[in-house]
Amino acid sequence: MPVDEQERERRRALLRTHLDAENSGDADAVMATFAAGAVMVYNALPFASPEAIRGAHEYIGFAQGPGAFADARNEIDRESFTDTDIVIEGRMCGLHARDFLGFAASGRKVELPFVAFYQFDATGKLANERVVMNLGPLRVTD
Repeated sequence: MPVDEQERERRRALLRTHLDAENSGDADAVMATFAAGAVMVYNALPFASPEAIRGAHEYIGFAQGPGAFADARNEIDRESFTDTDIVIEGRMCGLHARDFLGFAASGRKVELPFVAFYQFDATGKLANERVVMNLGPLRVTD
């Protein structure tokens, strides 16, 4: 069934709430956007409990306290809609301050391109978040 404009606006508003919480570094607000039983998948790694989802956000830097990226924020370049998801093309930007998945901190500002699929339930909570992020910019070349 095609997505009508009302559903597009609903998804945009729900996603904006989630991304604003991430960009403000408010882990409690991020977690409030997730449904019970939600699953987050980051580069094929599943995070299937609230503790794991929170930990992943904190590790990246979308929470108060030290994360791999200081001043982490998402910049959205494009959005698309499927029957079930809102699909975002964007960049996660920040200062690479700490180790991230084996990439030693570089102290450089980075932009990591990503595509993300967000699925919201009928109550407006995030039921499924799938992110594919290009980590290539973390490679330090001299």
